[in-house]
Amino acid sequence: MAYSTQEDQEEVMKIRFKKNVNRRYTLLIVPEGTSPVFRFKFRLFYLLAILVTAVVLLSSVLVLYAVNRTHTSRIGTLEAQLSDSSDQFRNTVVNKEQEIDRLLNELMELSKKSKTIETKMSELEQLEAELKSITDGGSTKAKDKTAAAGKEAAMDSLASEGGVGGESIPLTEQDVAKLVKETKESITTSLTEMPELQQRLEQTKISIQEYKALMAILPTFWPADSVRVTSEYGEREDPFNGRLTMHAGMDIGGSIGDPVYAAANGKVVDTGYNSARGNFITISHPSGLKTNYMHLSKILTKVGATVKQGDTIAELGSTGRSTGPHLHIEVVKNGSTVDPAKYLRKPGEEE
Repeated sequence: MAYSTQEDQEEVMKIRFKKNVNRRYTLLIVPEGTSPVFRFKFRLFYLLAILVTAVVLLSSVLVLYAVNRTHTSRIGTLEAQLSDSSDQFRNTVVNKEQEIDRLLNELMELSKKSKTIETKMSELEQLEAELKSITDGGSTKAKDKTAAAGKEAAMDSLASEGGVGGESIPLTEQDVAKLVKETKESITTSLTEMPELQQRLEQTKISIQEYKALMAILPTFWPADSVRVTSEYGEREDPFNGRLTMHAGMDIGGSIGDPVYAAANGKVVDTGYNSARGNFITISHPSGLKTNYMHLSKILTKVGATVKQGDTIAELGSTGRSTGPHLHIEVVKNGSTVDPAKYLRKPGEEE
């Protein structure tokens, strides 16, 4: 049978396809033995639909499997990277902890050395205090003035230098390590040099003690509270007759009742009263010198008494040949008077 046109041919093909699709099929399942036969009836359309669905599902499963393999591989890579990062972080933390422990150990060592230095410095300060005690350190007023002047000079220095400032830049680990190293070296050097310094100070202390012992037997201690000298040693116009005479001592003005002190260690060899000297005391010193204290209002010692430098031995007065309250002190060497100013030191004067 011939077809006139292509369209007629396509129409015939469609009709045949529909017939084939709608054609019914029977599937027989025959079990062995006497069991009944199972029949399954279906159309070709449903079979094709099931096959297409199966193909689609299988394709979807394959695609999902491929995607899952890709994600699994990516996850494995990320886990490996995370593991490496964790190991690096753990190593960094361990290194930091070790560095901190090392610095703490060094700080503990520095702390122990600092305590040792503090102990040594305390001993040196005690030694310094003893040295100041030996030398009397000058008068309190002189110390106060010196301290005030030093403080004022420091303030003036700061004022002239101007203010300070700048950015606050934290120290790096290298800076801290360097600072710790320098501090440790400095402390170690100080500890090395300190015994020699202490030995020198001890020797200085001995020398000063010997010098002080020598000064104690010389009439160097100022014998009154007042430092006002009313008449020097030497030639002068006599206050009573106006004639040129020799003044054998030094007159120190004051008030009646003021304390009179021994100028040096010694032994009282004479006390008494006469019209020229008034109440007087004579002390003999181990150095071979003697000192006379005249015009006293009251004698507070006796012949034979041993006195220490600075002990109160009398009260200032105006007895005997005197125009007013004062202390006349003489220094006698080899039987002749000498200028007391060669020995006596006013409070605050350097020895």
